[in-house]
Formats: sequence, C-alpha cells, structure tokens
Amino acid sequence: MTLIQRVSRTDLARNTRRVLRDVQRGRTALIESHGEPEAALVDIADYRILRAVMRYYAESPTTDPEAGLSEAAVQALDDLNARYALVFKHYLNGGISLARAAELLDMSWLELRERCQRLDVPVRTAPQNAAEAAGDVATIETW
Repeated sequence: MTLIQRVSRTDLARNTRRVLRDVQRGRTALIESHGEPEAALVDIADYRILRAVMRYYAESPTTDPEAGLSEAAVQALDDLNARYALVFKHYLNGGISLARAAELLDMSWLELRERCQRLDVPVRTAPQNAAEAAGDVATIETW
C-alpha cells in the first residue's frame, strides 16, 4: 500500500469518509485540481509531529540532554501542539529516548517509531547511555 494517495476534489467530495479514514491510518492524501496538487491531508498526530520537528530545527533550542523530561512538565501544558514540541525538543536533542517520547505522548513506541519513519524524522533505535537504557527498561516495565 502506498503512503500517499492522489485524490481529485470531486473524489474527495464523493468519498470524504474513505479518504479521511485512509488519512487516519497514515496515508497522506494529496488533493488535486486538474492533476495539480493543491493541498495535503495528514493525520493530526503526524501534523503535530511535523510541526514539532520543524519548530525544533527552526529555533535550534537547547536543552540539557542529561536532565530528561518529567511527565508533570508535559501534562502541565494544555496545548497538544506545545506538548509535542516539548517532547520532540527533548527527543531530538538526545535528552529522552523514542520510547520515553512515545510514553509522554500517550502512544506506543512502535506507533511513534512508524510515524517517525514515515515522516522522515530521525529515529534513534538504541539508548545512547546507561541512564537512557534504564529509562527504557522502566518504560517497558510499566507496560
């Protein structure tokens, strides 16, 4: 199954439910008019991930990789876009693992890994140090 579907405006109007269901399953929809792409529909979690990653690279934020990220700090943010931005800032800076990022975003490690691979977001698959490995073990034990 291809991850991008090309959909005409007419087909979108006729098959909105099917197109949206496919988008929610990770299949981006390029909406076309006369064969030219005009817009793209992506799943909301993918959208938030893309925004967070773009923000990270645009702002080049600094965080202490050794400090980690607490669940309380993430839960204190009411805005989901801000939560994703905070989690990905720490993940991309090496402060937390992909498993910890997934836990903080209330999704499985495999789901976040698949989303990151599909969106070309860098994926670190191995812990970078003993503390990160211990954190991964703690995350697995809570599952």
